[in-house]
Amino acid sequence: MRCNALFLFSLLAVPALAQEPLDLAPLKSWLALQKSLRSVEADFVQSRSLRTLRKPLTSPGKLWFTSNGDLHWELGTPPKTVFLRNKDGSFLILPQKKRFQTLNTGGDSPTAAPDFQMPEFPLASDIGEFTKRFEVLKVQSEATHCDMEVLPREALAKKYVQVLRLRFDPKNGPLHSFEIVGKDGSSLKTEFSNIRLNQKIDPSVFTFDLNGYRSNSEKQ
Repeated sequence: MRCNALFLFSLLAVPALAQEPLDLAPLKSWLALQKSLRSVEADFVQSRSLRTLRKPLTSPGKLWFTSNGDLHWELGTPPKTVFLRNKDGSFLILPQKKRFQTLNTGGDSPTAAPDFQMPEFPLASDIGEFTKRFEVLKVQSEATHCDMEVLPREALAKKYVQVLRLRFDPKNGPLHSFEIVGKDGSSLKTEFSNIRLNQKIDPSVFTFDLNGYRSNSEKQ
């Protein structure tokens, strides 16, 4: 009788242990579409949630990106924080404080800058690079979008990040939202709207007049 019970338990346990592999086809399709993107313009709303706040703090922003790596990301109206990446480097600019910081490009992420978090663009060039940088935890496909949960493989990020949530369109290419959930219970969600793909962007968008600004590397 005991042997029969153990045998029955083992049969019931097998489905719980055997998990079907995740369907990465939507991710592969989406990453393939990124290769055809020449430019992206979008509006967004960034929402920051903290355990100590009853309601999230929200702020509007704008994004411009080109396939050659130029990026302009600004948060607030008027902008309180600007991240700029062009042929001269990467810069974090605080217009209201007339301050700027030159960011390292040797593998450092813009998200490493204090009080500044944003999704990287592009997230990855192909599925190989993506799975090298992220562990895919969950994939859920719908008619108009795909929801995905991933975890950074980089040790420092894993120390603070509980999960990253993505919502994207695997058929047409846009990234709808990007959410960082911290292990401290906080979250930062960026939701995109009014997305314009492959439109010509004035090169001046990726420049910024720093006359009168002080570098954070300068002594007070």
